[in-house]
Amino acid sequence: MKKYDIKNMTLKEKVGQMIGLAFSGTEYSKELAMQVEDIEAGLIIYFKDNCGNPKQIYDLNKKINEKAKIPPFIAIDQEGGMVARVTEGITQSPGAMVIGATSHYDYAYKLAYNMGVELRDLGFNFNFAPVGDVNNNAKNPVINVRSYSEKPEEVAKYVYEAVKGYSDAKLMTSIKHFPGHGDTAVDSHIGLPKVDFDEERLNKMELVPFKVAVEKDLPGIMASHVLYTKYDDKYPTTLSKKVITGLLREKLGFKGLVVTDSLTMSAVFDNFSLEEMLHGFNSGCDILLLCGARNVEMQKKFAETALELAEKGQIPMEMIDASVERILKYKEMYEVGEMPESFESIEKELEDPTRMAFARKVMDEGITLIKDENHLLPVKETEKILVVFPKIKVVTLAENEDNSLKSLGDFMPFKVDKFYSTLDPTSEEKEQLLALSKNYDKIIYCSYNACFNPTQAEQINSLDQDKLIVIGVRTPYELGVLNAKTYLISYEASVLSFESLAKVLTGKIKAQGKCPVTLK
Repeated sequence: MKKYDIKNMTLKEKVGQMIGLAFSGTEYSKELAMQVEDIEAGLIIYFKDNCGNPKQIYDLNKKINEKAKIPPFIAIDQEGGMVARVTEGITQSPGAMVIGATSHYDYAYKLAYNMGVELRDLGFNFNFAPVGDVNNNAKNPVINVRSYSEKPEEVAKYVYEAVKGYSDAKLMTSIKHFPGHGDTAVDSHIGLPKVDFDEERLNKMELVPFKVAVEKDLPGIMASHVLYTKYDDKYPTTLSKKVITGLLREKLGFKGLVVTDSLTMSAVFDNFSLEEMLHGFNSGCDILLLCGARNVEMQKKFAETALELAEKGQIPMEMIDASVERILKYKEMYEVGEMPESFESIEKELEDPTRMAFARKVMDEGITLIKDENHLLPVKETEKILVVFPKIKVVTLAENEDNSLKSLGDFMPFKVDKFYSTLDPTSEEKEQLLALSKNYDKIIYCSYNACFNPTQAEQINSLDQDKLIVIGVRTPYELGVLNAKTYLISYEASVLSFESLAKVLTGKIKAQGKCPVTLK
Protein backbone atom coordinates (compact mmCIF):
# COMPACT_ATOMS: atom_id res chain seq x y z
CA MET A 1 0.00 0.00 0.00
CA LYS A 2 1.34 3.41 -0.88
CA LYS A 3 1.94 5.83 1.96
CA TYR A 4 -0.83 8.38 2.54
CA ASP A 5 -0.10 11.75 4.10
CA ILE A 6 -2.81 12.67 6.57
CA LYS A 7 -2.09 16.36 5.92
CA ASN A 8 -3.40 15.98 2.37
CA MET A 9 -6.64 14.28 3.42
CA THR A 10 -9.97 16.09 3.61
CA LEU A 11 -12.09 15.88 6.75
CA LYS A 12 -14.59 13.73 4.83
CA GLU A 13 -11.83 11.28 3.90
CA LYS A 14 -10.61 11.11 7.49
CA VAL A 15 -14.09 10.47 8.89
CA GLY A 16 -14.67 7.83 6.21
CA GLN A 17 -11.57 5.97 7.35
CA MET A 18 -13.13 5.67 10.82
CA ILE A 19 -16.29 3.93 9.57
CA GLY A 20 -16.76 0.19 8.97
CA LEU A 21 -19.75 -1.08 6.97
CA ALA A 22 -21.40 -4.35 5.94
CA PHE A 23 -23.05 -4.87 2.57
CA SER A 24 -25.59 -7.08 0.81
CA GLY A 25 -24.97 -9.47 -2.05
CA THR A 26 -21.93 -11.03 -3.67
CA GLU A 27 -21.08 -8.45 -6.36
CA TYR A 28 -19.79 -4.89 -6.59
CA SER A 29 -23.23 -3.29 -6.38
CA LYS A 30 -24.46 0.31 -6.14
CA GLU A 31 -24.53 -0.20 -2.36
CA LEU A 32 -20.86 -1.17 -2.24
CA ALA A 33 -19.97 1.67 -4.62
CA MET A 34 -21.69 4.08 -2.23
CA GLN A 35 -19.70 2.70 0.72
CA VAL A 36 -16.34 2.50 -1.05
CA GLU A 37 -16.47 5.53 -3.38
CA ASP A 38 -18.87 7.99 -1.70
CA ILE A 39 -18.48 7.39 2.03
CA GLU A 40 -14.90 6.15 1.43
CA ALA A 41 -15.32 3.71 4.32
CA GLY A 42 -12.07 2.64 5.93
CA LEU A 43 -13.36 -0.89 6.49
CA ILE A 44 -15.73 -3.24 4.66
CA ILE A 45 -16.87 -6.40 6.43
CA TYR A 46 -18.08 -9.65 4.90
CA PHE A 47 -20.74 -11.94 6.36
CA LYS A 48 -21.64 -15.48 5.34
CA ASP A 49 -24.12 -14.39 2.67
CA ASN A 50 -21.45 -12.29 0.94
CA CYS A 51 -19.27 -15.37 0.46
CA GLY A 52 -20.09 -17.51 -2.55
CA ASN A 53 -16.98 -19.37 -3.67
CA PRO A 54 -13.29 -18.45 -3.43
CA LYS A 55 -13.10 -16.98 -6.95
CA GLN A 56 -16.15 -14.78 -6.36
CA ILE A 57 -14.58 -13.50 -3.12
CA TYR A 58 -11.21 -12.88 -4.79
CA ASP A 59 -12.79 -11.02 -7.72
CA LEU A 60 -14.96 -8.86 -5.44
CA ASN A 61 -12.04 -7.95 -3.18
CA LYS A 62 -9.96 -7.06 -6.23
CA LYS A 63 -12.76 -4.77 -7.43
CA ILE A 64 -13.12 -3.10 -4.01
CA ASN A 65 -9.39 -2.32 -3.97
CA GLU A 66 -9.48 -0.99 -7.52
CA LYS A 67 -12.38 1.36 -6.79
CA ALA A 68 -11.17 2.70 -3.45
CA LYS A 69 -9.10 5.87 -3.26
CA ILE A 70 -7.56 4.57 -0.02
CA PRO A 71 -7.91 0.75 0.06
CA PRO A 72 -10.13 -0.32 2.96
CA PHE A 73 -9.53 -2.98 5.53
CA ILE A 74 -11.48 -5.94 4.12
CA ALA A 75 -12.61 -7.72 7.24
CA ILE A 76 -14.24 -10.97 8.29
CA ASP A 77 -15.16 -12.91 11.44
CA GLN A 78 -13.31 -16.17 10.81
CA GLU A 79 -12.61 -17.44 14.30
CA GLY A 80 -12.85 -21.10 13.31
CA GLY A 81 -15.29 -23.63 14.67
CA MET A 82 -18.83 -22.33 14.94
CA VAL A 83 -17.92 -18.81 13.75
CA ALA A 84 -16.77 -18.90 10.14
CA ARG A 85 -17.93 -16.89 7.12
CA VAL A 86 -15.94 -18.54 4.34
CA THR A 87 -16.95 -22.17 4.82
CA GLU A 88 -16.14 -23.69 1.44
CA GLY A 89 -12.98 -23.90 -0.60
CA ILE A 90 -10.39 -22.88 2.03
CA THR A 91 -8.70 -24.57 4.98
CA GLN A 92 -10.89 -24.43 8.07
CA SER A 93 -9.85 -24.34 11.71
CA PRO A 94 -11.37 -25.96 14.78
CA GLY A 95 -12.77 -23.44 17.26
CA ALA A 96 -11.03 -22.01 20.30
CA MET A 97 -12.30 -24.47 22.91
CA VAL A 98 -11.23 -27.44 20.78
CA ILE A 99 -7.74 -25.92 20.60
CA GLY A 100 -7.83 -25.31 24.36
CA ALA A 101 -8.75 -28.97 24.90
CA THR A 102 -5.51 -30.08 23.20
CA SER A 103 -3.29 -28.14 25.67
CA HIS A 104 -0.98 -27.14 22.78
CA TYR A 105 -0.46 -23.37 22.53
CA ASP A 106 1.50 -23.71 19.29
CA TYR A 107 -1.57 -25.21 17.61
CA ALA A 108 -3.25 -21.79 17.90
CA TYR A 109 -0.36 -20.24 15.99
CA LYS A 110 -0.25 -22.81 13.21
CA LEU A 111 -4.02 -22.93 12.67
CA ALA A 112 -4.22 -19.12 12.54
CA TYR A 113 -1.32 -18.97 10.11
CA ASN A 114 -2.70 -21.73 7.87
CA MET A 115 -6.18 -20.24 7.65
CA GLY A 116 -4.77 -16.71 7.53
CA VAL A 117 -2.61 -17.39 4.47
CA GLU A 118 -5.61 -18.56 2.49
CA LEU A 119 -7.84 -15.71 3.66
CA ARG A 120 -5.08 -13.29 2.64
CA ASP A 121 -4.84 -14.96 -0.78
CA LEU A 122 -8.52 -14.14 -1.29
CA GLY A 123 -7.95 -10.48 -0.45
CA PHE A 124 -9.00 -10.30 3.21
CA ASN A 125 -6.59 -8.28 5.35
CA PHE A 126 -8.37 -8.07 8.74
CA ASN A 127 -9.74 -10.92 10.83
CA PHE A 128 -11.90 -10.00 13.83
CA ALA A 129 -10.21 -12.66 15.94
CA PRO A 130 -9.09 -14.21 18.22
CA VAL A 131 -11.53 -14.27 21.15
CA GLY A 132 -9.78 -13.08 24.31
CA ASP A 133 -12.79 -13.58 26.58
CA VAL A 134 -12.36 -15.84 29.59
CA ASN A 135 -15.44 -18.06 29.66
CA ASN A 136 -16.01 -18.61 33.37
CA ASN A 137 -19.81 -18.41 33.27
CA ALA A 138 -21.66 -21.59 32.29
CA LYS A 139 -24.74 -19.53 31.42
CA ASN A 140 -22.94 -17.40 28.83
CA PRO A 141 -25.01 -17.83 25.64
CA VAL A 142 -22.72 -16.02 23.19
CA ILE A 143 -19.04 -16.66 24.04
CA ASN A 144 -18.94 -20.16 25.54
CA VAL A 145 -17.01 -22.48 23.17
CA ARG A 146 -15.60 -19.45 21.33
CA SER A 147 -13.27 -19.04 24.33
CA TYR A 148 -10.08 -21.06 24.81
CA SER A 149 -10.49 -21.60 28.54
CA GLU A 150 -11.90 -20.49 31.88
CA LYS A 151 -8.36 -19.67 33.04
CA PRO A 152 -7.17 -16.17 32.09
CA GLU A 153 -3.48 -17.11 31.82
CA GLU A 154 -4.35 -19.94 29.43
CA VAL A 155 -6.52 -17.70 27.27
CA ALA A 156 -3.70 -15.14 27.14
CA LYS A 157 -1.20 -17.71 25.84
CA TYR A 158 -3.51 -19.00 23.10
CA VAL A 159 -4.51 -15.47 22.08
CA TYR A 160 -0.89 -14.40 21.72
CA GLU A 161 -0.07 -17.40 19.53
CA ALA A 162 -3.13 -16.86 17.34
CA VAL A 163 -2.35 -13.18 16.79
CA LYS A 164 1.23 -14.09 15.85
CA GLY A 165 -0.08 -16.64 13.35
CA TYR A 166 -2.47 -14.24 11.67
CA SER A 167 0.13 -11.45 11.67
CA ASP A 168 2.71 -13.67 9.99
CA ALA A 169 0.06 -14.37 7.33
CA LYS A 170 -0.29 -10.56 6.91
CA LEU A 171 -3.73 -10.35 8.52
CA MET A 172 -4.61 -7.52 10.90
CA THR A 173 -6.39 -8.76 14.04
CA SER A 174 -8.55 -7.49 16.89
CA ILE A 175 -8.65 -9.43 20.15
CA LYS A 176 -12.24 -9.39 21.39
CA HIS A 177 -14.31 -8.36 23.35
CA PHE A 178 -12.58 -5.84 25.66
CA PRO A 179 -12.71 -5.64 28.68
CA GLY A 180 -14.34 -9.11 28.57
CA HIS A 181 -17.64 -10.73 27.61
CA GLY A 182 -16.95 -14.09 29.27
CA ASP A 183 -18.74 -13.68 32.60
CA THR A 184 -22.09 -12.48 31.28
CA ALA A 185 -25.41 -14.28 30.92
CA VAL A 186 -26.81 -11.86 28.31
CA ASP A 187 -25.98 -11.96 24.60
CA SER A 188 -25.16 -8.39 23.50
CA HIS A 189 -26.68 -9.16 20.09
CA ILE A 190 -30.08 -9.10 21.80
CA GLY A 191 -29.62 -7.21 25.10
CA LEU A 192 -27.26 -5.03 27.13
CA PRO A 193 -25.08 -7.09 29.50
CA LYS A 194 -24.19 -5.36 32.77
CA VAL A 195 -21.39 -6.31 35.16
CA ASP A 196 -20.24 -4.65 38.34
CA PHE A 197 -16.69 -6.01 38.64
CA ASP A 198 -14.13 -3.73 40.23
CA GLU A 199 -10.55 -3.15 39.12
CA GLU A 200 -9.10 -5.83 41.38
CA ARG A 201 -11.36 -8.50 39.85
CA LEU A 202 -10.72 -7.31 36.27
CA ASN A 203 -6.95 -7.39 36.77
CA LYS A 204 -7.11 -10.99 37.98
CA MET A 205 -9.52 -12.26 35.34
CA GLU A 206 -10.96 -10.36 32.36
CA LEU A 207 -8.02 -8.07 31.58
CA VAL A 208 -5.28 -10.72 31.62
CA PRO A 209 -5.50 -11.63 27.89
CA PHE A 210 -5.82 -7.98 26.88
CA LYS A 211 -2.76 -7.00 28.90
CA VAL A 212 -0.81 -9.31 26.60
CA ALA A 213 -1.85 -7.05 23.72
CA VAL A 214 -0.24 -4.13 25.55
CA GLU A 215 2.88 -5.98 26.67
CA LYS A 216 3.55 -7.57 23.26
CA ASP A 217 2.46 -4.51 21.25
CA LEU A 218 -0.23 -6.45 19.42
CA PRO A 219 -2.09 -4.50 16.73
CA GLY A 220 -5.79 -4.46 17.57
CA ILE A 221 -8.59 -4.88 20.08
CA MET A 222 -12.36 -4.99 19.62
CA ALA A 223 -14.49 -3.24 22.24
CA SER A 224 -17.54 -4.99 23.69
CA HIS A 225 -21.05 -3.70 24.27
CA VAL A 226 -20.87 -4.65 27.93
CA LEU A 227 -21.77 -2.03 30.57
CA TYR A 228 -19.06 -2.04 33.25
CA THR A 229 -20.93 -0.11 35.93
CA LYS A 230 -17.93 0.42 38.24
CA TYR A 231 -16.34 2.48 35.45
CA ASP A 232 -19.32 3.93 33.62
CA ASP A 233 -22.95 3.45 34.67
CA LYS A 234 -24.37 5.03 31.50
CA TYR A 235 -22.41 3.91 28.46
CA PRO A 236 -21.27 0.41 27.42
CA THR A 237 -17.58 0.00 26.64
CA THR A 238 -17.86 0.91 22.94
CA LEU A 239 -19.24 4.35 23.78
CA SER A 240 -17.40 4.91 27.05
CA LYS A 241 -14.46 7.30 27.21
CA LYS A 242 -13.89 6.17 30.80
CA VAL A 243 -13.27 2.59 29.65
CA ILE A 244 -11.61 2.98 26.22
CA THR A 245 -9.51 6.09 26.87
CA GLY A 246 -9.33 5.93 30.68
CA LEU A 247 -8.76 2.21 31.21
CA LEU A 248 -7.48 0.77 27.92
CA ARG A 249 -5.38 3.61 26.54
CA GLU A 250 -4.24 5.55 29.62
CA LYS A 251 -4.17 3.01 32.46
CA LEU A 252 -3.13 -0.09 30.48
CA GLY A 253 -1.17 1.85 27.86
CA PHE A 254 -2.59 0.26 24.69
CA LYS A 255 -1.32 2.06 21.57
CA GLY A 256 -2.94 -0.09 18.89
CA LEU A 257 -6.16 0.11 16.88
CA VAL A 258 -9.55 -0.18 18.61
CA VAL A 259 -12.66 -1.17 16.66
CA THR A 260 -16.16 -1.42 18.07
CA ASP A 261 -18.36 -4.46 17.93
CA SER A 262 -21.25 -3.79 15.55
CA LEU A 263 -23.31 -0.80 16.68
CA THR A 264 -26.45 -2.40 15.21
CA MET A 265 -26.41 -5.05 17.93
CA SER A 266 -29.33 -4.57 20.28
CA ALA A 267 -27.14 -3.72 23.28
CA VAL A 268 -26.40 -0.36 21.64
CA PHE A 269 -28.95 0.02 18.85
CA ASP A 270 -31.99 -0.35 21.11
CA ASN A 271 -30.65 1.95 23.83
CA PHE A 272 -28.86 4.84 22.14
CA SER A 273 -29.55 7.33 19.34
CA LEU A 274 -27.46 7.60 16.19
CA GLU A 275 -25.76 10.72 17.56
CA GLU A 276 -24.97 8.93 20.83
CA MET A 277 -23.52 5.99 18.90
CA LEU A 278 -21.29 8.35 16.95
CA HIS A 279 -19.90 9.68 20.19
CA GLY A 280 -18.12 6.33 20.22
CA PHE A 281 -15.45 8.27 18.32
CA ASN A 282 -14.99 10.35 21.48
CA SER A 283 -14.57 7.21 23.58
CA GLY A 284 -11.22 6.55 21.93
CA CYS A 285 -12.37 3.91 19.42
CA ASP A 286 -10.75 4.30 16.00
CA ILE A 287 -13.28 2.50 13.78
CA LEU A 288 -17.03 2.32 14.41
CA LEU A 289 -18.72 -0.70 12.84
CA LEU A 290 -22.25 -0.56 11.49
CA CYS A 291 -22.98 -4.09 10.38
CA GLY A 292 -26.20 -5.93 11.07
CA ALA A 293 -28.89 -3.72 9.59
CA ARG A 294 -27.21 -3.21 6.18
CA ASN A 295 -29.61 -0.36 5.64
CA VAL A 296 -28.24 1.94 2.93
CA GLU A 297 -30.09 5.03 4.12
CA MET A 298 -28.96 4.44 7.70
CA GLN A 299 -25.36 4.05 6.55
CA LYS A 300 -25.53 7.34 4.61
CA LYS A 301 -27.08 9.10 7.61
CA PHE A 302 -24.41 7.60 9.88
CA ALA A 303 -21.59 8.95 7.67
CA GLU A 304 -23.25 12.34 7.15
CA THR A 305 -23.90 12.81 10.87
CA ALA A 306 -20.34 11.77 11.72
CA LEU A 307 -19.01 14.42 9.31
CA GLU A 308 -21.36 17.08 10.74
CA LEU A 309 -20.23 16.33 14.30
CA ALA A 310 -16.59 16.54 13.17
CA GLU A 311 -17.19 19.85 11.39
CA LYS A 312 -18.82 21.28 14.52
CA GLY A 313 -15.90 20.16 16.63
CA GLN A 314 -18.03 17.72 18.61
CA ILE A 315 -15.52 15.04 17.62
CA PRO A 316 -12.19 16.77 18.37
CA MET A 317 -9.77 17.06 15.46
CA GLU A 318 -6.91 15.72 17.54
CA MET A 319 -8.86 12.49 18.20
CA ILE A 320 -9.72 12.15 14.51
CA ASP A 321 -6.11 12.65 13.44
CA ALA A 322 -4.81 10.22 16.08
CA SER A 323 -7.27 7.54 14.91
CA VAL A 324 -6.58 8.06 11.22
CA GLU A 325 -2.81 7.94 11.86
CA ARG A 326 -3.29 4.57 13.57
CA ILE A 327 -5.54 3.27 10.79
CA LEU A 328 -3.05 4.26 8.07
CA LYS A 329 -0.14 2.87 10.09
CA TYR A 330 -1.69 -0.59 10.26
CA LYS A 331 -2.91 -0.48 6.67
CA GLU A 332 0.68 0.10 5.61
CA MET A 333 2.01 -2.55 8.03
CA TYR A 334 -0.42 -5.19 6.72
CA GLU A 335 -0.06 -4.17 3.08
CA VAL A 336 -3.74 -3.34 2.68
CA GLY A 337 -4.68 -3.10 -0.99
CA GLU A 338 -2.09 -5.67 -2.04
CA MET A 339 -3.45 -8.89 -3.56
CA PRO A 340 -2.10 -11.77 -5.66
CA GLU A 341 -2.01 -10.92 -9.38
CA SER A 342 -4.64 -13.49 -10.35
CA PHE A 343 -6.93 -16.07 -8.81
CA GLU A 344 -5.22 -18.75 -10.87
CA SER A 345 -1.91 -17.93 -9.14
CA ILE A 346 -3.31 -18.93 -5.73
CA GLU A 347 -6.06 -21.41 -6.60
CA LYS A 348 -3.87 -24.47 -6.00
CA GLU A 349 -2.84 -23.16 -2.57
CA LEU A 350 -6.41 -23.18 -1.26
CA GLU A 351 -7.43 -26.16 0.86
CA ASP A 352 -3.78 -27.12 0.95
CA PRO A 353 -3.64 -30.85 1.89
CA THR A 354 -0.95 -30.31 4.54
CA ARG A 355 -2.93 -27.53 6.20
CA MET A 356 -6.14 -29.55 6.03
CA ALA A 357 -4.37 -32.54 7.59
CA PHE A 358 -3.15 -30.38 10.46
CA ALA A 359 -6.67 -29.05 11.14
CA ARG A 360 -7.91 -32.67 11.29
CA LYS A 361 -5.07 -33.63 13.65
CA VAL A 362 -6.01 -30.83 16.06
CA MET A 363 -9.67 -31.80 15.92
CA ASP A 364 -8.76 -35.45 16.58
CA GLU A 365 -6.78 -34.42 19.66
CA GLY A 366 -9.50 -32.07 20.93
CA ILE A 367 -12.34 -34.60 21.17
CA THR A 368 -12.94 -35.11 24.89
CA LEU A 369 -14.37 -38.15 26.69
CA ILE A 370 -15.77 -37.19 30.09
CA LYS A 371 -17.13 -40.60 31.06
CA ASP A 372 -18.11 -44.00 29.69
CA GLU A 373 -19.51 -45.78 32.74
CA ASN A 374 -21.10 -48.69 30.84
CA HIS A 375 -18.25 -49.14 28.35
CA LEU A 376 -20.44 -48.36 25.34
CA LEU A 377 -17.40 -47.31 23.30
CA PRO A 378 -16.36 -48.25 20.71
CA VAL A 379 -19.52 -48.93 18.74
CA LYS A 380 -19.48 -51.84 16.31
CA GLU A 381 -20.78 -52.41 12.79
CA THR A 382 -22.71 -55.45 14.02
CA GLU A 383 -24.78 -53.28 16.37
CA LYS A 384 -28.00 -51.57 15.38
CA ILE A 385 -27.31 -47.85 15.96
CA LEU A 386 -29.49 -44.74 15.80
CA VAL A 387 -27.85 -41.30 15.52
CA VAL A 388 -30.04 -38.47 16.82
CA PHE A 389 -29.02 -35.07 15.49
CA PRO A 390 -30.40 -31.55 16.00
CA LYS A 391 -32.00 -29.67 13.12
CA ILE A 392 -29.27 -27.09 12.67
CA LYS A 393 -27.31 -25.78 9.72
CA VAL A 394 -23.89 -27.34 10.07
CA VAL A 395 -20.82 -25.14 9.77
CA THR A 396 -18.82 -25.72 6.55
CA LEU A 397 -21.52 -27.77 4.82
CA ALA A 398 -22.94 -26.10 1.75
CA GLU A 399 -26.65 -26.11 1.13
CA ASN A 400 -27.56 -29.36 -0.58
CA GLU A 401 -29.67 -29.16 -3.70
CA ASP A 402 -32.26 -31.44 -2.16
CA ASN A 403 -32.09 -29.46 1.12
CA SER A 404 -31.44 -32.70 3.01
CA LEU A 405 -29.93 -32.29 6.45
CA LYS A 406 -26.45 -33.57 7.19
CA SER A 407 -25.33 -35.07 10.47
CA LEU A 408 -22.67 -37.09 12.22
CA GLY A 409 -24.43 -40.20 10.84
CA ASP A 410 -23.24 -39.31 7.32
CA PHE A 411 -19.60 -39.61 8.43
CA MET A 412 -19.77 -43.01 10.13
CA PRO A 413 -17.79 -45.73 8.31
CA PHE A 414 -20.80 -48.07 8.33
CA LYS A 415 -24.54 -47.68 8.00
CA VAL A 416 -26.45 -46.19 10.93
CA ASP A 417 -30.02 -44.95 11.08
CA LYS A 418 -30.71 -41.23 11.56
CA PHE A 419 -33.30 -39.23 13.45
CA TYR A 420 -33.53 -35.43 13.38
CA SER A 421 -34.88 -33.58 16.38
CA THR A 422 -35.60 -29.90 16.92
CA LEU A 423 -33.53 -28.02 19.50
CA ASP A 424 -36.59 -27.71 21.73
CA PRO A 425 -38.49 -30.96 20.99
CA THR A 426 -42.23 -31.19 21.44
CA SER A 427 -43.99 -33.90 23.47
CA GLU A 428 -44.79 -35.69 20.21
CA GLU A 429 -41.12 -35.69 19.18
CA LYS A 430 -40.08 -37.00 22.57
CA GLU A 431 -42.63 -39.81 22.45
CA GLN A 432 -41.68 -40.70 18.88
CA LEU A 433 -37.95 -40.95 19.69
CA LEU A 434 -38.58 -42.89 22.91
CA ALA A 435 -40.63 -45.50 21.04
CA LEU A 436 -38.12 -45.68 18.19
CA SER A 437 -35.12 -46.02 20.50
CA LYS A 438 -36.33 -49.36 21.84
CA ASN A 439 -35.49 -50.95 18.48
CA TYR A 440 -31.76 -50.16 18.73
CA ASP A 441 -28.73 -51.56 20.54
CA LYS A 442 -27.20 -48.10 21.01
CA ILE A 443 -28.37 -44.51 20.63
CA ILE A 444 -25.90 -41.74 19.79
CA TYR A 445 -27.52 -38.42 20.71
CA CYS A 446 -25.75 -35.27 19.49
CA SER A 447 -26.91 -32.66 21.98
CA TYR A 448 -26.78 -28.96 21.18
CA ASN A 449 -26.87 -26.53 24.12
CA ALA A 450 -29.24 -28.73 26.13
CA CYS A 451 -28.72 -26.45 29.15
CA PHE A 452 -30.39 -23.61 27.20
CA ASN A 453 -33.13 -25.89 25.80
CA PRO A 454 -34.89 -27.64 28.71
CA THR A 455 -37.10 -29.92 26.62
CA GLN A 456 -33.99 -31.20 24.79
CA ALA A 457 -32.51 -32.16 28.16
CA GLU A 458 -35.82 -33.86 29.06
CA GLN A 459 -35.73 -35.83 25.81
CA ILE A 460 -32.16 -36.99 26.46
CA ASN A 461 -32.91 -37.93 30.06
CA SER A 462 -36.01 -39.91 29.03
CA LEU A 463 -33.94 -42.36 26.98
CA ASP A 464 -32.36 -45.57 28.29
CA GLN A 465 -29.06 -44.29 29.75
CA ASP A 466 -27.55 -47.79 29.65
CA LYS A 467 -27.37 -47.71 25.86
CA LEU A 468 -27.12 -43.95 25.31
CA ILE A 469 -24.00 -42.13 24.12
CA VAL A 470 -24.39 -38.35 24.39
CA ILE A 471 -22.09 -36.06 22.41
CA GLY A 472 -22.05 -32.34 23.21
CA VAL A 473 -21.67 -30.70 19.79
CA ARG A 474 -21.71 -27.19 21.29
CA THR A 475 -21.48 -26.20 24.97
CA PRO A 476 -20.00 -28.75 27.39
CA TYR A 477 -21.75 -27.08 30.33
CA GLU A 478 -24.96 -28.94 29.44
CA LEU A 479 -23.66 -31.99 31.28
CA GLY A 480 -24.98 -30.33 34.46
CA VAL A 481 -28.57 -30.97 33.34
CA LEU A 482 -28.06 -34.43 31.85
CA ASN A 483 -28.10 -37.91 33.38
CA ALA A 484 -25.77 -39.30 30.72
CA LYS A 485 -23.48 -42.17 31.71
CA THR A 486 -21.45 -41.84 28.51
CA TYR A 487 -20.56 -38.31 27.46
CA LEU A 488 -18.22 -37.01 24.77
CA ILE A 489 -17.58 -33.40 23.70
CA SER A 490 -16.68 -32.07 20.24
CA TYR A 491 -17.41 -28.40 21.18
CA GLU A 492 -18.74 -27.72 17.66
CA ALA A 493 -20.90 -29.14 14.88
CA SER A 494 -18.61 -29.06 11.85
CA VAL A 495 -17.31 -31.40 9.18
CA LEU A 496 -13.98 -31.52 11.02
CA SER A 497 -15.69 -32.56 14.25
CA PHE A 498 -17.84 -35.22 12.55
CA GLU A 499 -14.81 -36.80 10.93
CA SER A 500 -12.99 -36.98 14.27
CA LEU A 501 -16.04 -38.15 16.22
CA ALA A 502 -16.57 -41.01 13.76
CA LYS A 503 -12.99 -42.13 14.41
CA VAL A 504 -13.39 -41.92 18.20
CA LEU A 505 -16.78 -43.67 18.22
CA THR A 506 -15.50 -46.61 16.18
CA GLY A 507 -12.24 -46.97 18.13
CA LYS A 508 -9.96 -45.85 15.31
CA ILE A 509 -8.48 -43.21 17.63
CA LYS A 510 -8.80 -42.47 21.35
CA ALA A 511 -10.32 -39.29 22.75
CA GLN A 512 -7.37 -37.29 24.10
CA GLY A 513 -8.82 -33.86 24.87
CA LYS A 514 -9.10 -32.31 28.32
CA CYS A 515 -12.08 -30.05 28.86
CA PRO A 516 -10.77 -26.50 29.45
CA VAL A 517 -13.74 -25.50 31.62
CA THR A 518 -15.10 -26.91 34.86
CA LEU A 519 -18.17 -29.13 34.49
CA LYS A 520 -20.62 -29.72 37.34
